[in-house]
Amino acid sequence: MRAFVGDPEAVYALTGAFFHGLVASGVEHVVVSPGSRSTPLAITARHTPGLTTSVDLDERGAAFFALGLAKASRRPVVLVCTSGTAAANYLPGIIEAHYSRVPLIVATTDRPAELRDWGAGQTIEQVGLYGRYVRWAVELPIPTAGEDALRYAGQLAGRAVDEAVGTPAGAVHLNWPLREPLPPPPGRLQELLAVGAEGSVVPQFSTAQASASPQDVSLLAELARGHERGVICAGPMDLSEELRSAVVAFAQASGWPVLADPASNLRAGVAPGRAPILDAGDVLTRSSEFTQCHVPEVILRLGDAPVCKAQRLWIEASAPEHVIWLDDGGQWGEPSHRATRVIRGGAASLLEGAAAELHGADGTGAPSGASTLRKREWCRAFEEASRIARESMVASIVEPDGFCGLSLAASVTRQLPEEAQLFSSNSMSIRLLDLAFAQRTESLRVFASRGASGIDGIPSTALGIAVAGAGPTLLLTGDLAFLHDLSGLLLSRRVNPDLTIVVLDDNGGGIFSMLPVAQQGEDVAFQELFHTPHDVEIERVAALFELDYRRASDGASFERALESALAKSGISIVHVPIDAKTNERRFRAAVAAAVKVVDSATAAEKLETASS
Repeated sequence: MRAFVGDPEAVYALTGAFFHGLVASGVEHVVVSPGSRSTPLAITARHTPGLTTSVDLDERGAAFFALGLAKASRRPVVLVCTSGTAAANYLPGIIEAHYSRVPLIVATTDRPAELRDWGAGQTIEQVGLYGRYVRWAVELPIPTAGEDALRYAGQLAGRAVDEAVGTPAGAVHLNWPLREPLPPPPGRLQELLAVGAEGSVVPQFSTAQASASPQDVSLLAELARGHERGVICAGPMDLSEELRSAVVAFAQASGWPVLADPASNLRAGVAPGRAPILDAGDVLTRSSEFTQCHVPEVILRLGDAPVCKAQRLWIEASAPEHVIWLDDGGQWGEPSHRATRVIRGGAASLLEGAAAELHGADGTGAPSGASTLRKREWCRAFEEASRIARESMVASIVEPDGFCGLSLAASVTRQLPEEAQLFSSNSMSIRLLDLAFAQRTESLRVFASRGASGIDGIPSTALGIAVAGAGPTLLLTGDLAFLHDLSGLLLSRRVNPDLTIVVLDDNGGGIFSMLPVAQQGEDVAFQELFHTPHDVEIERVAALFELDYRRASDGASFERALESALAKSGISIVHVPIDAKTNERRFRAAVAAAVKVVDSATAAEKLETASS
């Protein structure tokens, strides 16, 4: 007789209590990667009312699919896998969840202690596997029968959810050692799950809503009164309507312009003229004339670090007296090391309160005090520079021979319908979006994996966003990021949301052409080491996964292809092959033209001011 034998009745009662507790705590989705050791968790998840179970063969893709689901739904998603290196493949997704503050509950199953480090197959050291990238990690005891065990399972579920959605949000790791036998006793599954659900005691958590202190409100209002040269830098964030309204109100009242990152969710859904929200901050901060003439005294930072490197360098070079960092996510995000004050939580109430203090006696929302005119001049200069930069950019990319990645990104943001979702890959895609995304009145929810800023799991994340989201979803990606997660498309056979994948294909790492090393060309084996052409035909990839495919070669054919893909249900690929050198040349020309226009306008304004 074997010395170590599991108790299937205890196992399934315990897993029943745990998954019941997850549902009671607001969890709706479980992503399972098939395996033997995870049998009890997979079966229980599938048979628990209130849970939707998705199956993804590849743990790495599963983690990013769960990440997308959690991003779009704003709810924690559970991952379940077997023991061994299956658990290790979750790591890239967990790292992104950590840095982008997305709640995940990672349930890895494991061999029991007596099999670890004794040569048993599919056994690695799973305790502490994810290091500092999880908010909380615990190894469960071997399942035993009894009321205490069921209460523990319910408490564990509730606490895991609370830890995952805390501040900062992130992943929680639960390691489940399980002994064989692993299947449920024949014919008794529902009975045991019901026993678990009945015995589960799930705690309810509540957190008082953070409101800004009166001192912070008065401080910000006083800074706005005393410093006309203020700028609001809005980085990537999952913007609530409350915070959006507060940013608009404060920008309007203070006269401080908003440099809106493409993933800040401020470039869409705000009526023109309501607030000085700028969509060409990248061009402005590349302009030497503009940045020399417009040195900020106060920077108000919210959201994560912006995509625009020029903006960061401008802030660092300006050395503003005050840098206020509004940390609503509970995780440091001010890489310039210039913060003079960090305010944790309550950003919406802070901005609303400061805006209220700044309201003029006539109730118009105009800033009060003697500096009103100068504030308007400061803000007007930013708005005018942004306007002419945008006009120049549009003129460059709509020319018949000007089609490039910027043209494509501009078309995407223009053609997507109200309430759509846009997920941008990293590398070149998000930079194209930063330069090409013009403000629009229609709402558009924008996502980007800017936590670790890698190209891991991009199609998988997009599928998760599309499944959890309400409207049509579009993924804007380069060819390398698309191919890097090719196995993620396997999930398209199990889920079929409305997702359009736009692939800008320059046959390799075109973004590296923007680096200084590219100027040395074949002296440093640039093509081999950096551009790395792959010569994969995207049409064959689409055929492999039986996905709708369209090809575009210029602006007109791309707009037609995109319109058709968005009108079609299911998953479509819009493939845009483009020569890397041509794309680079047109990109540089469009940006240079916009910067030159801003330089000239700033110099003219400076001359006019001096003469008057």
